[in-house]
Amino acid sequence: MGCGTGLVGKGLKEFGFSNIIGLDASIGMIEEAKKTKPGVYDDFIEMFLGFPDKYPENLKDRFDIVTASGILAENHLDCSVFDEMILSLKQGGIAVFATRTEYLTKYGYGDYMKKLADEGKWRYVKENTFSRYD
Repeated sequence: MGCGTGLVGKGLKEFGFSNIIGLDASIGMIEEAKKTKPGVYDDFIEMFLGFPDKYPENLKDRFDIVTASGILAENHLDCSVFDEMILSLKQGGIAVFATRTEYLTKYGYGDYMKKLADEGKWRYVKENTFSRYD
């Protein structure tokens, strides 16, 4: 989710992941991701996130893993993107994402993720805090 320039997709491919789909709201970012090493992405989807009630049926229960590293940023998306992650994942799927620690409170991400866990919609597997994000 939010494939951007394709850096994360390239890393996933290098670690042996396959059938990588890049999703982004910006056709310009998708065009950049297409320039990554050939064969990294199997497909691209241009789509705005943040509307789980309108989430496409063909993306529901489709993925083993969803990743996001830039969409949980200043003035990007609200907590509804977590609902879309859940909608995207197959039973037992894994969501891996990064955000600044301050956004957990500033945008309510932390409380919302706890609510999802309390409701049994997902569970925390692991959380890492880094002093620097690169």
